[in-house]
This record gives sequence, structure tokens and C-alpha cells, in this order.
Amino acid sequence: MPFPSSVPNLMIEYSMDMKEHADEIQSAQLEQILKSIKYYLPVSMILATLLAAVQYSAGNHPIIISWLATLYGIALLRSLIFRHFLKSPLDNPAGIRKRLLILRLCVFAGGITWGAAGYLLFPHGDPQHQIFLIFMLAGLSAGGLISYSADFGSAAIYAVTAIFPLSISLYQMEGNLSEVMSLSLLLYLIFIIMFLRQLSRNITNNIQMRIETRLAKDEIIAGAERYRLLLKHSPVGIFHFDKDMQITYCNEIIVTILHSSTDIIEGLDMHILKDQSLVAPAQAALAGNIGRFEGKYEATFSNLSLWISLICAPSRNSAGDIIGGIGIVQDLTERKEAADEIRKLAFFDPLTSLPNRRQLMDWLKQAMLGSSRNGKSGALLFINLDNFNNVNETCGHDTGDLLLQQSATRIVSCVRESDTVSRTGGDEFLVILESLNEDKLIAAGQAETIAEKIRLSLNQPFRISPHVLHITSSIGVTLFRGSEQKLDDILKQSDIAMHEAKYTGRNSIRFFDPVMQDAVNNRALLLIELNKALENNELELYYQVQVDNHQQPVGAETLLRWIHPRLGMISPVTFIPLAEETGLIIRIGQWVIETACEQVKRWQTSDATQHLVLAVNISAKQFRQPDFTKQLRSTLNRHAIHPGKLKLEITESVVLDNIERIIHTMSDLKEIGIQFSLDDFGTGYSSLQYLKRLPLDQLKIDKSFVRDLVVDTNDQAIVSTIIAMAHSLHLDVIAEGVESAEQAQFLLQMNCCHFQGYLFGKPVALGEFEKQLAQFQVKSLSGDGSIASVKN
Repeated sequence: MPFPSSVPNLMIEYSMDMKEHADEIQSAQLEQILKSIKYYLPVSMILATLLAAVQYSAGNHPIIISWLATLYGIALLRSLIFRHFLKSPLDNPAGIRKRLLILRLCVFAGGITWGAAGYLLFPHGDPQHQIFLIFMLAGLSAGGLISYSADFGSAAIYAVTAIFPLSISLYQMEGNLSEVMSLSLLLYLIFIIMFLRQLSRNITNNIQMRIETRLAKDEIIAGAERYRLLLKHSPVGIFHFDKDMQITYCNEIIVTILHSSTDIIEGLDMHILKDQSLVAPAQAALAGNIGRFEGKYEATFSNLSLWISLICAPSRNSAGDIIGGIGIVQDLTERKEAADEIRKLAFFDPLTSLPNRRQLMDWLKQAMLGSSRNGKSGALLFINLDNFNNVNETCGHDTGDLLLQQSATRIVSCVRESDTVSRTGGDEFLVILESLNEDKLIAAGQAETIAEKIRLSLNQPFRISPHVLHITSSIGVTLFRGSEQKLDDILKQSDIAMHEAKYTGRNSIRFFDPVMQDAVNNRALLLIELNKALENNELELYYQVQVDNHQQPVGAETLLRWIHPRLGMISPVTFIPLAEETGLIIRIGQWVIETACEQVKRWQTSDATQHLVLAVNISAKQFRQPDFTKQLRSTLNRHAIHPGKLKLEITESVVLDNIERIIHTMSDLKEIGIQFSLDDFGTGYSSLQYLKRLPLDQLKIDKSFVRDLVVDTNDQAIVSTIIAMAHSLHLDVIAEGVESAEQAQFLLQMNCCHFQGYLFGKPVALGEFEKQLAQFQVKSLSGDGSIASVKN
């Protein structure tokens, strides 16, 4: 395993003191002494026997025998103890210290015994035996001191106990020479102790060096193992390269990152890499610097493309010279993709991949700054898909999502490359148009051209199997120039213009102007007042009579009126669309039904009015409520009225949305006797296919066809066709907006039998309406269509 030479040679200089490894040093001292004694004890016993034999001829036999026996006993005991120590080594500090103490006691015992020989066996009158004794004790002392030299304490004890008694014996002899010899022996003892001190230090240092060497070796091995494990299990790729930029080593991670092999990477010359992005960081490392690279990398031996981070550092030898470098590689691909995904989720719509509102705001700000610099105009288009919720409800949300995706594609195809399309949520799209003409009118024309292109594109059928969908769009446009306006104001203006497009019939384009802003503010105030209207009883039903061909009242249509205490009468044209848009129409519609049923209940109690049928307009939103049938049944039961006296007027827009569900609802109500009239017939997408399936009772001819009926042949043809078709389907027909006898005459000739309009009575409050009923005289129309009597 190669190592970077920048890592210092692991010849670590330890600054250990004696205390740090005292126990281990004592253990080594003890071991060394025990090994030495193993040879010293037998030799000392042989010499002791020889000494006893020589001295035996010179003197006191009992003392010599007692001394020798004592020496043999102590030697045997020491031999057994030391043998036990050698066979049972210890590694715990307390045990080692205890054994060292025992060793010193044994040394003391041995030293005292040998020292006793210098005193007890000293032959005072025999010089030859004296010299022999001194020679033997000096030699045995030297051997013992060498054996015990590993422990200064043991060696010093042995030297003092073995030699000092002999010095006393010499001192006690008569003569100056003996005293000099005693003093010399003491000086010898002191010298030996000093020598032992230095020798012990040397031995201890030697032991310490052995320990340090072993620890250094262990550290080198451990360091090598750590480095090997680091290279093997590191979460990053690591490679080494020499001064020629040839890769000398790589770990498994870099092999995995590059989808390659060790055989290919090791020995590779970095100069031949297909992507030279790695060369510059490596060269920086060889120059003694830290080289870095982060970016996209193209692999040399495959088509792999990935994002990596590379850091190169110089590799040095023990002298500090650069001999190569080390590279650390991280695969950033997943992190980069995750960051891109997070950014996409933060700034782009996941369904259409278009910029979202957050991104749009930033780009709109940039567009305004650009407009300030170049003086060009810009525009913001607010696009809303008309009746998109109907698609979700009838075809499902999956189809709705596909419709949004295709709509996004069409919008993008209609704008320039410099323009920005975003989806801000639901069925709303915003388009930023940049670099329009400096002239405001010309810029408006350019913006309108693009908006019209978008509108026409969205008008084309969407083929989303198994459906063919038709939608329209309402587009609001606001112009901007420079950065004086606030971003929120521009968005608000485009939103206002878009809603104006909706209010004027949808499928159209409208530009923002200050009048629109005033209208929006007024609508907001009106909505607040409308919410109060129900609680304050400001709503009222007006009634417009419906008559047959004999001018006999057959019923009435309820028309909602709002009488505001401060603003007076507010037209339904003003507040009904607002109620529809905000959902308030549900509450208002229920109030209308409750009030109508109360009136029918009162009419049922009078012979003059019990035959009257009351027609109530039902909004599409109210009719689509899941509990509409249940609520209506409950209201009828609560008021105990005949269901046949209530007629619900619905428009074609109600029928076109989920016709199967509408037929089911109508059939349920038809079973209990409620009548249905199709209001404004002919103005929408009239179709015989659904008309023949609906459980209708009546068609109402829209007043737009009646208005010019006398003079317009087209209207005459349309009305005649509607009446003929209704009769063929066994449906009754009523014409609204009849204002003249001539109109009534034409309708009568076309076999229309029911009429409603100012000719017979205007919409009036209940009290006025009941007066009208009292004034009606039963009249009939003559055969030639002349009106005998009409009272308005």
C-alpha cells in the first residue's frame, strides 16, 4: 500500500518520562533480573561450598556449617520464588510492584548471608585464608551486582549487605594496613554504588528505548492500518500522482465514481485525459498550492458525464520536497440533481414545467428594469381558461391536467423566444412580453396581436382521448414602461382586465385602465353590502305575469330585486354575476325558493289564484349542488304545497355540464310533479340530441328573437322553428319580452299559446302584482289576431 510522502515518517520522538511507563519498566527490570539470577544462584552456591571447605580447615567448624546451611536454605527459597515468578508473569501494576518488593527482600537476605561470611568466617590469624575470603566475597559481589543491576535498589542492597561486614572485620584487625584496607573497601563500596547507579540508568533507558521502539512500531502499524482503512472506506475518491502526473494509486471509491477499474486508472497519464479539467488542479498541487475544480466532468474511457468536486494537495517527502500530489474526488451528481429538483419545485410548476409565480415575479422585475434601461414598453398578459372547472367535474382531474399541459404548450408556441410564459396556479397563465414599441399605442397593438393569437389557439379543439374538448379563454392585458410601478400593481391590473374580459362575455381580450380599477373597488364594496342584504331583508321578489292566448293569467315568473337602503334599487345585472362568482348565489337561491314556496302556499288558499304556477330561475351553480334535490323536497314538504305549482327555469349552460347527472336530477324532481322550463332557448348551444332527452315541460323563446319579430324575417323563421320543434316534442312554448300587440299577433299565428312581457304587465312587487291580477279581465284574442282588450 503506497503512502503519501507528505505524511511524515512515523519515527515519532516520544517524550516519555519514567512515570508514564513505570509499571512496564519495573516489569522489564524484574524479568531481566530473574533471567540473570537463573545462572547466578547455582554458581554462587558452588562458590559458597568451596569457600566453606577452604575455611573449614582454618577455624570454627559449627559456624561454617551453620552459615553454609543458612545460605543453602535461603538460596533454595529464592530459587522457588524466582521460578514461580518466571512461570507466572503478571501484567497488573500492583502485582509487579509486590514481586519487586519480594525480590528486594530476597536480595537483602542473600546479601546479609554473604556479608555474614565476611564477619563470621574471617580468620584473624591466617593471612592466606583472609585473602581467599576477600577474593571470594569480591568476586561473588561483582557477579551479584551485575545480576541485580537492572534494579538499582536491589543492586545497592546487595552491595552494602555483602561488602560492609567485611570492611568492619578489616577495621577490627590491628595495624594501620588493616584500617587502610577497610577504608579502601568502603571507598570501593561507594564507587560500586555510583557505578550501579549509572548502570541502572543505562539499563532503564535501554528498557525505555525498547518500549518506545515497540510503541513506535505499533503506532506505525496502526497508522498504516488506519490509512489503509481510510483509503478503502472513505466516502470520497482518493488518488496519488507523481511529478510526471502519472496516477500511482486509487481507491475503490474513485473506481466506482468513474465506472472504471483499478487497472485502467493506476498508471494513467493525466495529460491524456479527454476532459482536461483535472490537469490544472494537479499542476497547482505540484507547484505547492491547493488546486480545486468543481463542475461537469466527461470520463475518458466511457460516455459517463457527472458533476464532481476535486481538491489536489502537494505530497512531500521527509525533507519537505514535493514528490507528487494527492487528489480527493467527490461525486456531486446526486447533490446537483437534488439541488436542481429543489430549485425546480421552488421556481417551476411541476405540471407544465413553466415558471411559477415566484419565478415570474423575479423575471417581471428584471423585465421592468430592462424597460428602464432601453426605454421599450412591456406588457403582462393574464390568461384564464373559461369554465375549466367544468372539465374537471365532467371528465376528471387527469383530463384537466392534460388540458392544462396542452394549453401551456399552445401558449408557449404563440409567443416570442424573448417572452416568458408562467403558470401561477389552477387555470391561470401569465405572459411577460418584453421589448415592445416605445409608443404606447403601438405597443398595445403588438400585445393585442399576441393575445389574439393565444386566444385563437386555445379556441381550437383539444383532443384528449376519449374526449374532444372545446374551451375559450379570457385575457387581461396591462402595459408597463420603466420600473416606477409596483410589481403587485401590475399583477393586479392584469387580473382586473382579465375579469373584465370574463364579465363582458368571456372568450375576449381586455386592456386595463383606471376605470376598471374603480369598477373593481365598487364590486368589492358591493359584495360586502350583498352579504348584508340577506340578513337585513333587503332582497325582494318581483312578479311578472304569464298569460295564455285568452289573456288569462296562468302564472308568474319571480324576478329578484335588491332594494338597498342607501343606494336604492340595484339592478340584477349588477349583483347576480357577483353572487355567481363568489358562490353567494347558493344562499340567495335558497332564499328565493323558500319565499316562492311561501307565496304558492298563500295562493293555494284562494280560488282566484290556486291555479297559478310560479316560475323560479335556478342558477347553474345551485342546480349542481349534490343536495339540491333533497333540499327542494324538504322545502316543498315543509310548506305543504303542490309541487306542480312550482316551475324551475334553467338555462342551457346548466344542461351542457354533465348532462347525465342533470337528467337524473330533473327526473327525480319530475317524479314529484315539479315542472321545468328551458329559459332563453336558442341563445346557447341548442341541440336536439339533449333536448329530446330532458324531462322538460316548456321552452321559453328568448326576448332577443321577439324584439324584431314583426320586421325581421330571420327572427320569424327562428321563432317559427322553435315553436314547431317544441310541439313535435310535446312541449309547451312561452315567449318572453312581448311588448306590442303586433308581436303577440305574430306569435299567436305561429301557434304560441303563452306570453310574458310588458304588454301584459311589468315585474312588480307582490302587492302591486295582486292588484294586477284583480284588474285582469278574461279576454280572448279574435281569430284574425286582433286584441280585444289589454290592460298593462
